[in-house]
Amino acid sequence: MAKRKNLQKALESAVRCFQAGDLGAAANHCNTVLKAVPGESNALHVLGAVRLRQNDPQTAIRLLDQARKAEPRNAEIMINLGAAYRAAGQAEKAAEVLHDAVRRVPTNPSAHLNLANALATAGNAAAAIKSYRQVLALVPGHTGALNELARTLSTIGDVDAAIAEYENLDALAPDIPETLNALGALHAGQSRLEIAETYFRRALGKAPNDTDVAANLGNVLAKTFRTDEALTLYSGALTATPDDPDLLCNVGNAISHRGDHEGAAQHYRRALEIDAGHIDSHAGLANNLLADGKYTEGWTHFLHRTSTRAIAGQLDRTPFAADLRGQRLFVFADQGLGDQIFFARFLPALRERGAHITYRPDPRIADMLRRADIADEVTTQAPPTNGDRAVSVGDLPYLLGHTDNTPLPPPFDIPVLPDREAALRDTLTDFGPAPWTGVTWRAGTPNVRQALLKEAPAALLASALRDIPGSVVVVQRDPADGEIARFEAALGRPVLKMSHVNADIEDLLAISGLLDTYAGVSNTKTHLRAARGKVSDVIVPSPAEFRWMNEGDTSPWFPGCRVFRQSADGAWPQAFERLSMFL
Repeated sequence: MAKRKNLQKALESAVRCFQAGDLGAAANHCNTVLKAVPGESNALHVLGAVRLRQNDPQTAIRLLDQARKAEPRNAEIMINLGAAYRAAGQAEKAAEVLHDAVRRVPTNPSAHLNLANALATAGNAAAAIKSYRQVLALVPGHTGALNELARTLSTIGDVDAAIAEYENLDALAPDIPETLNALGALHAGQSRLEIAETYFRRALGKAPNDTDVAANLGNVLAKTFRTDEALTLYSGALTATPDDPDLLCNVGNAISHRGDHEGAAQHYRRALEIDAGHIDSHAGLANNLLADGKYTEGWTHFLHRTSTRAIAGQLDRTPFAADLRGQRLFVFADQGLGDQIFFARFLPALRERGAHITYRPDPRIADMLRRADIADEVTTQAPPTNGDRAVSVGDLPYLLGHTDNTPLPPPFDIPVLPDREAALRDTLTDFGPAPWTGVTWRAGTPNVRQALLKEAPAALLASALRDIPGSVVVVQRDPADGEIARFEAALGRPVLKMSHVNADIEDLLAISGLLDTYAGVSNTKTHLRAARGKVSDVIVPSPAEFRWMNEGDTSPWFPGCRVFRQSADGAWPQAFERLSMFL
């Protein structure tokens, strides 16, 4: 009887020490019990929890598994065992154990939370979100569940839902820097830079030494051309972490915004010295070099673009020989529709070397590229297994050995479908007289770095067009609510709303050729107009996409097109004043 009481006291002491954080003492008490009674489930349970907290998940799993075998219905043991499996990198096994725990104690929030964490780690976001919401149903305002729910929603791209949950978290636990930083990043990714700045400044006020927050605020400031303030933030962050390739890349981006391309390149190169695979630094350096006409080196960095990740294992990146006779080449498309058309201009060079070419573009443009006769075959099927060499269309300049002095291939012609052209001509004629001027003011997709987003002020564009003759046709893809009405008001007259043509590439090709003039940012319509033998007036944000070069009023890639540039300080009026003079 005395021995049993002593063992019970040892167990109680073990629990008290564990709860107080004295893990060594807790382990000693558990070992005392286990020495006297090997296999005692409570001691195994507590000792397993101790080892888990001591970052020894494998030992924790062994101990907790023994405890579970002794008490197979004990949900608390299952919860800790599931946590140990997750810590050991066995998320699916963790979820299996925790599902069992939840079945036994369906109102236990800890069981649901651990299950949600395991599901999230295993990549089952939908099930994890459901479990996090179950925790919140049991314990409204559970900040841990709210934080993980918001983070998981963010990882699957449900930005609005993630923002809503982070805002709930901020209301419950105000001014947590991690929450504010996450909110800022989500808003920045949606191009809501003013809102993002507010959150980043709040976060930095609470955590002035947080280099991640400082860098994120710097990114917003650089994007909005407050370069000096951005560089001050970056400098402070670099003092703390001088070899951070992300920060060095951010500095390069900021310097590039104000037109110092050589200084930007130096920072990109330094980042790549630290991390040779740093994607954003390769992207920044590639664009910088290509936009300066430094193609020999630029194309080597362009190989690292993210659009080839999904097919990288299938690609051959060995440079082509001068004689390709007898070789069959299967050319994958990557990037967006405009880029697929743009880089297809390199396909004739392969024919000149004697290769047989099969091109697989996006299915939406396959028929029009067949009409263009740009390749021997245009397919939407998977690559054959007959030994064809597989390459990416975006890699062709590198593979062909395109250098600083190599002549640039011109755009190629794409025949239009006559019935589409006739129907759209009738629509244009019914609306108003020629000349017909097409306009857009935004292209690409927003993201944290804003690298794929091109946007110009719609109101300034409208003002530049106020006095032009003929009819104005809006072909802006996915305009926001009220956006076209505001454009009309600034223009001072009605416009023909034709945004719907973006839904069908054949209609887009037809209208691109029918428009007498096009003024807007670079997008798929710019490439299609070139394929119809038409020129465009292209509005180019700073820093410029490489096709439009870092300087000059024209681009060698699009002969006859005029370029109207945002100033290095972010100002637009000069570009639109020039545009109004030419229209």
